[in-house]
Amino acid sequence: MATDADGAAGPQELGIADAMALARRLQNDERLEAADELYRRILAVMPDYPDALHFRGVVAFQLGRTAEAEASIRRAIELAPDYADAYSNLGNVLAHQKRELDAVAYYEKAIALQPGLADAHNNLGNAYQQQKRYEDALDCYERAIGLRPDMADAHFNLGKALEALDRLPEALTAFRRAVQLRPFHFDSYRRLGAMLYATNRIDEAADVYRTWLLLAPDNPVAQHLLAACTEEGVPTRASDACVRGIFEAFAESFDQVLERLQYRAPALVAQAAAGVMGPPQARLEILDAGCGTGLCAEHFKAYARRLVGVDLSLEMLKRAGVRRLYDELILGELTAYVGAMPGAWDHIVSADTLVYFGDLAPVMAAARRGLRSGGHLVFTLERADESAAPQGFRINPHGRYSHTESYVRRVLVAAGLTARQITPVHLRLELTRPVEGLLVVASRDA
Repeated sequence: MATDADGAAGPQELGIADAMALARRLQNDERLEAADELYRRILAVMPDYPDALHFRGVVAFQLGRTAEAEASIRRAIELAPDYADAYSNLGNVLAHQKRELDAVAYYEKAIALQPGLADAHNNLGNAYQQQKRYEDALDCYERAIGLRPDMADAHFNLGKALEALDRLPEALTAFRRAVQLRPFHFDSYRRLGAMLYATNRIDEAADVYRTWLLLAPDNPVAQHLLAACTEEGVPTRASDACVRGIFEAFAESFDQVLERLQYRAPALVAQAAAGVMGPPQARLEILDAGCGTGLCAEHFKAYARRLVGVDLSLEMLKRAGVRRLYDELILGELTAYVGAMPGAWDHIVSADTLVYFGDLAPVMAAARRGLRSGGHLVFTLERADESAAPQGFRINPHGRYSHTESYVRRVLVAAGLTARQITPVHLRLELTRPVEGLLVVASRDA
């Protein structure tokens, strides 16, 4: 039997049924390029084979070829109008494109065709969550679990919906079950730990992170969160790998989650910066340090001759790029990037990013180098009481750092920056409670 360089035989050598079985194994093993090629060969022989069209569409979706995925799955449905799995997976493609209403219609069609299709119920629940229909989402996840009690995804998604409804004890139960069913799904540990520290069960959260580290001893997020809960071996800032790990997993739902939390940091930074930038005449060089998905960009585009974002997370930068507001997006660590470009910026802004730094001295010194004479640095921090952080900053069980106002003033002076404004603010909600912060405007004086 002839094989190609990847060890996958062509459909004529194997026979169509065997070729399909091999392609499915390759897909399940996440050898997506090889699976894609084999489905292509099958379709060259049988272009109207619904299963091959459907599964090649799924692989195309996994490889990021969304338009091709949609076209291929739609063709499968045209050829096999009762193909419930294809309707469900087409719904996934549409949901990824933020076409939630269309996605819901396809999930409902899949369920009408095959009421016992647990995946379709779970997917419909996800679409409802995107629409903030959390009670409807709960019903879907419970149906999925009733059909398939060991469905880890449904338990995990159920936990997220319960969390959104502030039903924390039930969310804890759901996340615990998700961890039991799928012990190597590390986002379940992060969610479970977050629920525990949010309910002041810090020791239990630490135990969750210890279990996580038994399975992944080098995981930087688990290491950081364990240090945050135990206050042992606390780093002076979250490592690049930790920050990247947090936000790579968070990127897809970032904007929706922060909207639910009444996230105000970008608007607060923009309001404070407007007082020092002058009129919006597109004449300034502005850096968005830790730009994330680009929530600051709309506030600053009118002021910028050139607006640049820098972030550690490629997934976050991809979403920032979709906004088409930045002149350039840089994948990198903000301290190194800012410090390597002396006198490059009229203004540096940073919303809710320096909360992953404890010791602010290096980043303040870098900002001073990066600013032009008369330039401004505008940023937010989480606020610590003087009595709770005698050294000026402290790590919290959620892994972020908070800072005292007196420390911020000292570190600005040491860096050669002048504090123009340090104002207590509410940054967002966390478990229905306001997060206390500081809004800071500093300048590099002429």
